Amino acid sequence: MKRERKAKQETKKVSNNFRSPKKENLINQSSGNKSTFLWLFLIVVLTTVAYYPTFDNEITSWDDEFYLNDNPYLKDLSAESIKTLFKTDTYYMGNYHPLSMVSLSIDYAIGGEDKNGNINPFLYHLTNLVLHILVSLFVFWFVLLLLKNFNIAVIAALLFGVHTIHVESVAWISERKDVLYAFFFVASLISYLKYVDKKKLVWYFAALLLFLLSLFSKGQAVSLAITIILIDWIRKRNFFNTKLIAEKIPFLALAVIFGLIAIGAQQESEALVDEQGYDFFQRIGIASYAFMQYLYKLVLPINLSAIYPYPDIIKQTIPNLYYLMILPVGFIIYLTIRLFKKGKTILVFGIAFFVANILLLLQFIPVGSAVHADRYAYIPSIGFFILVSALLIRHIKNKPKHKNIIFGLTGMYIILLTALSFMRSDIWQNSETLWTDTIKKSPNSVIAWNNLGSLKDRQAVKAFEELRYNDVKKLRREAIEHFSEAIKGKPDYRNAFYNRGVSKFELGKLNNDTVLIATSIKDFTNALTEDGQFSDAYHYRANAKSELGKLDAAMKDYNLAIDLMLNKESNKGLHFYYSNRGITKGKLGDYDGAIADFDKALSITPEESGAYSNRGRAKMLKGDTEDAIKDFNTAISLDPKHFSAYLNRAVAKQILKDFDGAIIDYTKTIELNPNSAEAYFSRGKLLIIMNKKTEACFDLNKAQELRHPLAEIFIENYCK
Repeated sequence: MKRERKAKQETKKVSNNFRSPKKENLINQSSGNKSTFLWLFLIVVLTTVAYYPTFDNEITSWDDEFYLNDNPYLKDLSAESIKTLFKTDTYYMGNYHPLSMVSLSIDYAIGGEDKNGNINPFLYHLTNLVLHILVSLFVFWFVLLLLKNFNIAVIAALLFGVHTIHVESVAWISERKDVLYAFFFVASLISYLKYVDKKKLVWYFAALLLFLLSLFSKGQAVSLAITIILIDWIRKRNFFNTKLIAEKIPFLALAVIFGLIAIGAQQESEALVDEQGYDFFQRIGIASYAFMQYLYKLVLPINLSAIYPYPDIIKQTIPNLYYLMILPVGFIIYLTIRLFKKGKTILVFGIAFFVANILLLLQFIPVGSAVHADRYAYIPSIGFFILVSALLIRHIKNKPKHKNIIFGLTGMYIILLTALSFMRSDIWQNSETLWTDTIKKSPNSVIAWNNLGSLKDRQAVKAFEELRYNDVKKLRREAIEHFSEAIKGKPDYRNAFYNRGVSKFELGKLNNDTVLIATSIKDFTNALTEDGQFSDAYHYRANAKSELGKLDAAMKDYNLAIDLMLNKESNKGLHFYYSNRGITKGKLGDYDGAIADFDKALSITPEESGAYSNRGRAKMLKGDTEDAIKDFNTAISLDPKHFSAYLNRAVAKQILKDFDGAIIDYTKTIELNPNSAEAYFSRGKLLIIMNKKTEACFDLNKAQELRHPLAEIFIENYCK
């Protein structure tokens, strides 16, 4: 009977585990100042090591170019610009996050650009890492205040600091909003906890202010309004107390307001309508799968990817595995209820913290084209780490003999996470490493295929500027292949159609391949079928039609493109629209209209060499050759590699009987662009006039190789 009574007492003792942090006193409630400093120093060191490769990382082609290179607010830290950013209808990249935008502007104000006008990404990466380290230290502070247990706080903070699932939030410049909102989010929780414990209003208002700053950094912060209720629960506050209810009203009001703003921002960017074809039951399966993936990757963060795409966005079906994930989710709900009934407060708090902060991100409301994302686990992971740390410390208390083993294994796990984070950070080295890795992990990620194609396109432009024409052709072909993969996975992908069309058009021009140019028109038309307001698609389709001699049809597209662009807030690229329409007007013989368009282009971008060159050609065709040469000279001074300007000036010099000068400019054109059939043909004709038949026939044969339409006629007449 005594044994039985003793067993019952032991059972009762175990059942009281994880009740109240005040009663638990798990191992050590505090540590000495020196010991605390050393542990905090270790958190900083290991976190820095984990993300060290980010210091050398470049700006990626995943939103970074929009936040840095093309951001109209980045270079303007004026009061007026900041005021505009904080207006509730100022959205950028589908988000309302004025404080994050301002923080990037501060980095720019400090770091600026190099002598070539390029932004150095080092400072942006450094700021992200510093913020992440501070959040990790705040996690330590928050857990220590919450549970009064030094060991749990240290382990939770270490796990948070070095965990590989956080690489996306830290290594991706565009996710400044993630680390910034988390900084204020955890600081707000600390302040609220101090208010609850000390009953001083200053901490309440500090928590409310920090919550507001978090909301200004990222809309995801709305979950704090629920999280503080969990703090009330763990502190055993009376939920029916009028004062407690009144305390929550400002937090809930802010959460609702900013939640509606966030939905409006997403709707404007069309992020909320991308994958709405899935029905309610499919959404339950998708949410369950995502939930379990977050838990799995928090335990074993391998095969991480920048994008985890929907399994079948064409037929919009999901595998049975997604539905099967409902079972473990159901078990977790059941287990949480059981733990709650048994009074295991800390475990329930950890689970509830995770759920409260991940729930809105489980794609019940579809956002974008990914089932889940590593960045979404940034704040929710705190709850998971509290849960794991508490379980470890509880096990040590119950089995003191296992202390060294548990701490040893935990240390090894933290070192492993540090190594995995180090390697994962290096994946974010540049766009090519990022998208190649994403396609390897997620082969059906249409965004990754499209972005890799866009990268090849940009590399082709650079190769063209460096006169590496064989590389240009190779890169354009690779880009077309990548865009085709994106279209295969998403047949209504307007951006991929447009991008493939651009690649086909530019490659077709380089190879004088009219068939390829004609197929580019089909791609632009497909893009416009998906979006009739796509001004760039109208513009490029007009370019292709003009190149094929369909001038009237091209003019209609140019006019539509310009009208659409004039109705947009941002007119970036409008000068190209005017300049290219001016070229087509010139082909139609409307030289005055062409000059007027080039003047408009130059009024927008005064240093656009192409507009000067084209305006000079229009003047030359109108008969004002000497004034035309002035424009050609200006174009060449602005861009010494502008081969079209040399070609146009050569023609002008030939008209003025400066044959030697014309030959020099034709030769320079060919030097800059060996694929210029027009330059070979024109130099060949001039050499005939100069009675240099051998050289002339060489040029004419070269022009024929490059498919100049008139070369064969001249060869027949002069070279046989």
